[in-house]
Amino acid sequence: MAQHRFLALAALLAVAGSAALADPLRLQRGVNAEQWSNWGTITELMADPEALAVFPDWRRHVTPAMFEALADEGFDFIRLPLDPGPALVYGPGPDQDRMIDGMRAAADLALDAGLKVIVDLHPIPRGDEVGGAESIVGDQFPDYVTLVGYIAARLADLPADRVALELLNEPIFDCDGVYAGAPPKWPAMQARLHAAARKGAPDLTLILTGACWGQAAALASLDPSLIPDDNVLWTFHSYAPFTFTHQGAIWIEPPLKYITGIPFPPSLMTPDVIKAVTEAAITRMTEAEGTADAELIAQIVRDYAATSESAVNEEITRAAAWADAHGIPRNRLLLGEFGALHTPDEVPQPMEWYHAFISAKRRAAEDAGFGWAILSWNGGMGVAMPDDPDRRLSPDTCRALGLPCGN
Repeated sequence: MAQHRFLALAALLAVAGSAALADPLRLQRGVNAEQWSNWGTITELMADPEALAVFPDWRRHVTPAMFEALADEGFDFIRLPLDPGPALVYGPGPDQDRMIDGMRAAADLALDAGLKVIVDLHPIPRGDEVGGAESIVGDQFPDYVTLVGYIAARLADLPADRVALELLNEPIFDCDGVYAGAPPKWPAMQARLHAAARKGAPDLTLILTGACWGQAAALASLDPSLIPDDNVLWTFHSYAPFTFTHQGAIWIEPPLKYITGIPFPPSLMTPDVIKAVTEAAITRMTEAEGTADAELIAQIVRDYAATSESAVNEEITRAAAWADAHGIPRNRLLLGEFGALHTPDEVPQPMEWYHAFISAKRRAAEDAGFGWAILSWNGGMGVAMPDDPDRRLSPDTCRALGLPCGN
């Protein structure tokens, strides 16, 4: 542990004299944009001349009016998840510069609409593929540090009162350092990223996080004194209760991917609902896989039914306690992602459940003094009405998020 602390401090001392002293960007109510329209592998993307001709590729599908609608509805910022994988694989040169030009172009779309912007470096888990989230915190980490420093330098002239740079979304490792008492790896690594970014962008607000998928517990395991920079925000993500927010998600391991019809709040889980949800999940999993773990499904459903109403607040409470213990103002914490899947596998569930959840989570963040960014703008977790040409929110979604929406 002492060695990790020494390495982190050594990395910081090199830039301590130039660390920004300004207050960080104030972020209050935000939304996460989508990441890719084409979710191919990096190899597939780079082999297709059209795939990366516009980066990020979702810029093909958005208009200035869509961003203006967000500002009109009461959002003050947007978090732009931008995959650094292609830029990392390209390496220094014109193709890498083109990827970073795309990041700036995406930021400019939001800035022109009057929104503040988080440029969120958001790699995708890609297994053994170079440029994926796993390789970035593994063998490619030194190259990633260099890339982050370069991206920061390329963004440094953007308005510091409206743009922040998030150095790495949800580091997908080091859970043993958070939960099992193993020597943590992430704190020293994050200090290296911070030093590189701060050298490149002396004035931009930098956004830092904990390891293990950016959980509140991981944030609470950090010693913020390792990074003595006032111009930073600390972020975490919260999807608790997970059984509700990720029910039916096709990317989740069974049996949860087969469990749907879970209401929010958990007090709606009557004996009849418990029975119906359990039986339907067993049938669905059996049809898909030939067998089902009926006992595990029943246990997951029972556990959710017994969930306390306060479960939606627990991670926020933990993050707030960490901030208070370290003298960090609450407004320097950001609930960078929260949300729930309301349309699993294109099958809509009652929107009143979704609205009850996002309202409860949003209120908990605001009561704690945190800013927040809901995931996501559109899609199965989206806040936008799917048929609205400007991706506007419904009145009920506006109310759930406490937004004026032009009223």
